[in-house]
Amino acid sequence: MLPTVNVDAMVAFLTELLNIPSPTGDTDQAMAWLEETFASTFADMPLTHKRTPKGLLVTHWPGKQQDAPRGLTAHVDTLGAMVRQIKKNGRLRITQLGGWSWTSVEGEGVTIFASNGQTYRGTILPTTASIHAHTSKERNAPRDDTNMEVRIDAHTTCEDETKALGIRVGDVIAVDPRVEVNDNGFIRSRHLDDKASIACIYGAMLALAEAGLQPAQDSYFHISNYEEVGHGAATGFPPNLTDLISIDMAVVAPDQMSDEYSVTICAKDTAGPYHMQLRRELEALAEANNLRYATDIYPFYASDGEAYWQAGGNVRVGLVGPGVDASHHYERTHRDALENCAKLLLAYLLSE
Repeated sequence: MLPTVNVDAMVAFLTELLNIPSPTGDTDQAMAWLEETFASTFADMPLTHKRTPKGLLVTHWPGKQQDAPRGLTAHVDTLGAMVRQIKKNGRLRITQLGGWSWTSVEGEGVTIFASNGQTYRGTILPTTASIHAHTSKERNAPRDDTNMEVRIDAHTTCEDETKALGIRVGDVIAVDPRVEVNDNGFIRSRHLDDKASIACIYGAMLALAEAGLQPAQDSYFHISNYEEVGHGAATGFPPNLTDLISIDMAVVAPDQMSDEYSVTICAKDTAGPYHMQLRRELEALAEANNLRYATDIYPFYASDGEAYWQAGGNVRVGLVGPGVDASHHYERTHRDALENCAKLLLAYLLSE
């Protein structure tokens, strides 16, 4: 029987992490919080924590055995934007960080991290947002980087006034998460991809620690910071790693097997199939522990595990994750999905 997973602690951890901005390329604040939280939570356990030059966080937990080390990876970087141009009207033309649809952020609040250390609030809007000033044809212009802009909440009406605020090309923009935790178990927020998975790792680690248990093998808990642009977990593991489990959100959508209450084990995505034997082992662990799970295939998806494979990693790679609806939009999951995912990770860590 598996140790108890503290779901309330997982949700509290997730809520705090979601409220720390971490767009791809600007994740240091979130990484520092994670390192501090891991260090304080597991202060009595024999864990070591290391930040790499790339900005990764790697936590090592010695196992009962050291002959087949294992890695668990999830990413803290999220979708976001960057200043591409300061326009003549003082507003910002932006470029995407990660792959998102322009329609998914229309009207969304943002925080602009200016080069001088100041932060400013703003909103992503169409250039023809006002219904009282533009024709229907103008208002229905395609949503893209030429027809969308950031309106800054500051006194600026021209390029020079915006530059005087300290805002420059290359400054990072974070999209508001809008975290909401409901009494019925639903959690909705942007950036559940992939902070929900980090919460699942935390939940599995906490269950081990509270039960006074040790992983069966040397285990490396790897938090990457460039997954949304394709190379997050390409490095940061010991050379003798045997297994790598990538934990990332499971796509809930029509024609998919995944749902918001289960852990999903991915069989194949855009880059191809995952390691068959490891997948079967994960499915067997889910069944043996009476977990609610699905096996699914994703047609437009790739994970950090594959980034390590493509970098030359000679390991078995698997992909699991909690079900998340409306990926790369205003996402939603349920605490049951977090619990099932954390329990699968826990079962895997304890398996011989």
